[in-house]
Amino acid sequence: MNIAISSRRKGFTLVELLVVIAIIVALASMATPQIFKALKRAALADGVNNAKQVKLALDSFATDFDGQFPSEDTAEAVVEGGTGTTYSNDYFRQLFLAGVTESEKIFWAKNSAVANKGEPDGKVKEGGRVRPDQVLQEGDVHWAYVTDQTNLDTGSRPLILDGYQDGTSEWDDDTWDQKVIVLTVDGSCKPMRMRNSDGKVLDGSNKDILSAQADAWDGESPSELLKQPQPGS
Repeated sequence: MNIAISSRRKGFTLVELLVVIAIIVALASMATPQIFKALKRAALADGVNNAKQVKLALDSFATDFDGQFPSEDTAEAVVEGGTGTTYSNDYFRQLFLAGVTESEKIFWAKNSAVANKGEPDGKVKEGGRVRPDQVLQEGDVHWAYVTDQTNLDTGSRPLILDGYQDGTSEWDDDTWDQKVIVLTVDGSCKPMRMRNSDGKVLDGSNKDILSAQADAWDGESPSELLKQPQPGS
């Protein structure tokens, strides 16, 4: 009597395995762009939130300094010798010395074209006191800052916004997919679309928000007040 012995086949053949791998690769290639977009949207939301946190610190500072946001005039009041006037770092440093914030992270942003890739170290004190030389060092700041403003100035004036790409006078169109985060004196904060032809950001009257012709500036020149962050090494 013949006894038929059947055995179950285990595993894949080489051809089947290659087919499975090809399917996985194809699915991964389709998913990757969507994953990148989701990550960038999350980073954008985080950037907007950080900008709003900076505004809270600026408002607290203004409360203590007759409505003034950090400027050359307020620098001597927070530390002997001032804090510098070259970069936005210099002005933001006054917020730490005035005791209205201890968070370096809110001045940094993921995907920044000017700041370091890694977060600031958060070390701002030594012996219980804020050390100016340890606060917002090069590469710790993403935001540009428009100086010489008060909390009573025209509300639509930009106060902080994305910094320019290192070594240029232009925003990076890849950081937020051709958008620029702009926070104004009145606390409004939103990503604004860059004009495709020249990278400018326009107000409601289609005027460059950083030009004297913009409605918010009444003929003043904000370009002379704009301080860029100190780039990372």
